[in-house]
Amino acid sequence: MKSKHLVCIAMLAMVTMNSGCAVLEGRTPRFLQFSEQERSLTGALDQLRMGKEQQARNVLEKVVEGAPAAGVTDEALFRLALLSLREDGGKGLLRAQELLERLADKYPDSLWTRQSAPLLSHLTEARILRNRQRELKNLKEHNLSLSRDNRELRQSLEQLKRLDLELEQRIKR
Repeated sequence: MKSKHLVCIAMLAMVTMNSGCAVLEGRTPRFLQFSEQERSLTGALDQLRMGKEQQARNVLEKVVEGAPAAGVTDEALFRLALLSLREDGGKGLLRAQELLERLADKYPDSLWTRQSAPLLSHLTEARILRNRQRELKNLKEHNLSLSRDNRELRQSLEQLKRLDLELEQRIKR
């Protein structure tokens, strides 16, 4: 009796699957379809696994520039931001921060946004610190310039005092 039920269930499942495929008219079921961006992201991840960061970066740039796709573009933004951290100078840090801000803006509910929040916070604070250091350096240079000017003014004042004393002495003679 049980085997008859199993056979019936199996036959029903096969008929259901076959009828679903007939309705699709040769198209691949949606769960088997991958968008071009998903394939590109997968390719970029493969490139990263092989250590080819520049190629992965190029592919991720294309994914990010393409049509937005939740679950794909957000991950690409996150990974591209991480790769940007390795760029020389402040440009990489700035680029990473911009990408993470874009991620937070466009995909606020994304897992990648939540994971990137501490990094974005750190980059923002680091940027503020760099700006303050730059401002401090400018203020130190300005202070040094003012100190030189002050020293020159004191020397000029001393010279004027001497000249004034010499003039007074000449007048008294």
